[in-house]
Amino acid sequence: MRIFADIATHDSTGVAPGGRIIRTDSTPVAGTDTPTNGQFVFTVPEGAALEVDPTSFWFPQEDVNSIPSQTAAEFLVRYPMYDHILYNFYLDNVDVTSLDIAAFATLPASGNTTPALLAPGISAPASARCQLGRGSGAGDVGMVPNSLALSPASSARASNVYGCILTTTIDLWDYNPCYIDVTGGFVPPTSKIFLAGFPLESVNGARTPGNDDFNGNAGSAIAITTDIAAAINDAANSFSAFVVAFVDPANPTRVELRPVPSTFTGLTLTQAANGISVVESHPGTDEVMMWWKVSESSTTEDQGFSNQGATAGLNDPAVKSLVEIEQEPAALRVYASVDDGVSWFQVPYLEPIDLVSAGTELRLCFVNLGSTRTYLHGFCVLFPDLPAPL
Repeated sequence: MRIFADIATHDSTGVAPGGRIIRTDSTPVAGTDTPTNGQFVFTVPEGAALEVDPTSFWFPQEDVNSIPSQTAAEFLVRYPMYDHILYNFYLDNVDVTSLDIAAFATLPASGNTTPALLAPGISAPASARCQLGRGSGAGDVGMVPNSLALSPASSARASNVYGCILTTTIDLWDYNPCYIDVTGGFVPPTSKIFLAGFPLESVNGARTPGNDDFNGNAGSAIAITTDIAAAINDAANSFSAFVVAFVDPANPTRVELRPVPSTFTGLTLTQAANGISVVESHPGTDEVMMWWKVSESSTTEDQGFSNQGATAGLNDPAVKSLVEIEQEPAALRVYASVDDGVSWFQVPYLEPIDLVSAGTELRLCFVNLGSTRTYLHGFCVLFPDLPAPL
């Protein structure tokens, strides 16, 4: 299904309710041109049972009843093997700030992709090559839906490069967190927390670097929490090589634990202590499934009454059309990485892909190897929870 909305009433700063809905229709076959002057088109992923009525709205997107949120929720329901969904339909200015346009050294190339990216005569650029509206900062700001585009591959440079859109790092830790909660103001001496089998022991007094201990009598639950985090991060102790600890700013009696590197799978967590509780899990994922929407665009020439010859007397306005294309055209490659872009895996459309090693630092990269500008309307990423390490 497609939803057509009015651009003139769509405030890209996210002011509710967003563009006035004009109509809906079914998604046509590839090759179909749809005139879109003054409109944008929102494509609902296949299988998502979305209902649109006069009360439907776009903004705020985080509202569970908004069109974007409902679309994502309905899409996730269709795939019960997955626990979470991330999405971006590029509807407002904030959405654009999730794109990385800075220099990036490890964009997909033949040496860091599975399967290897083979594009004779075309290399990875130094940074993203795309068309987008400015999300913030000096100058004009604004992102019109359906206007985000992958530039075509260059053709006249000494070393030609592909066009691409790169997301910023998406932190998956919160979707399956691992943490320690301090539940009381005193942790008895000799009580222990085991991290990957290494004991962190409570003592009745100041901790000693190198002794793998923490002050269980620091005076308050918050102070004990701070000391536990400091003990875990202390390079003199046994833990900092495989885990880093943070005190949760929103919950100062919780120590968040993140594996080092993000692909480390051996962070077991158990306790033998009063005044402490632990939640053992494996943040991140080693599998994703993706939906995306890409299209091309065409614009006819404006012809006025002043024309002569065969078009004399005609008054035909320029018409901008959305051109439907296959979602896996030969020139498009979509990649996912869970190690912040160190290694990339090509993702097929609506098919699960095994990323081999689990990680928490998700990036996506859309690559255009062709000669035509390709528009990216949005994407959804589904992924499962990982079981706690054995």
